[in-house]
Amino acid sequence: MHAVLHATPNARRGFTLVELMVVIVIISILSALTLAGLAGARQRAKIDKTKSTIRKIHEIVMPQYESYLTRRLPNSIYTSGTNAIQRATDRLRAIRTVTLYEMPDSWNDVALSGTSPLLSSGTIPAYAFTGLPASYGAFRWSIRTTLTDDDYPSSECLYMATSRFSGNAMENFRTDEIGDFDKDRAPEFADGWGRPIAFIRWPTGFVYPYSPIQSNLPADSHDPFDPFGIEKQATALTPLIYSAGVDGDGTDGYGLVTLAGRASWGDLSQIFSVTHNGQKPGHPKTANPDDYRDNITNHDLISKR
Repeated sequence: MHAVLHATPNARRGFTLVELMVVIVIISILSALTLAGLAGARQRAKIDKTKSTIRKIHEIVMPQYESYLTRRLPNSIYTSGTNAIQRATDRLRAIRTVTLYEMPDSWNDVALSGTSPLLSSGTIPAYAFTGLPASYGAFRWSIRTTLTDDDYPSSECLYMATSRFSGNAMENFRTDEIGDFDKDRAPEFADGWGRPIAFIRWPTGFVYPYSPIQSNLPADSHDPFDPFGIEKQATALTPLIYSAGVDGDGTDGYGLVTLAGRASWGDLSQIFSVTHNGQKPGHPKTANPDDYRDNITNHDLISKR
């Protein structure tokens, strides 16, 4: 009589090598997808943070900028010419002078005793040493005796000006939205990647198709500060507040032309003629024309409301 052998219910067969490899591959794929998702979420959070900061700055800067349309101009920079064209030119120059002094985007715009941007007459208006401009000059002296435009001049000037004409609005900024990246005691606003947010007061080169809101055709959108058409090329401008975005673009303008380092604006009734290496402020740099494409700007935020 032969005994019949039966497999017990609890007997188990081990995993084969192929099965183990399949499981490992599946786990690796899921892990990679999870990490990619987390990295994407972190980037989106930084983008959202940057947009929030830029929007808050924009909501402070634009009312100040628009106030110059109806600003009562000081006699010291308003010469009132002898004919209608000269008076209109004087007024346009005077408005832009006040804008330059109160909304600087370069340390060369900040008047100190004995030094400031030159106007067409070569004189320094008394206005440069009163009100907001006077406080800017005192602040500039408090930082260091020789400021250059090598680091983050527009970012520093943006913070300085915004903090002075914003009233209580600065309370809306968190501590991680403000930094001093070059350690010169002049703060800057920070984007989501911990880099300074830059500023161009008159981005005459940042027009369609680079900007979604600024036309390059004066006939379509002439500068409201120039109602008499003194400057034929003048189009409506919106000060440009921008982050370098995801790729960084270095510290040389975030892919856009700036006028840092200039000694003078010259005639402020002709700002659309001012260029750097043949390009206007805000125009994408010739050497790397695509670097600006991932920038986050207030122009984009306005167009998407």
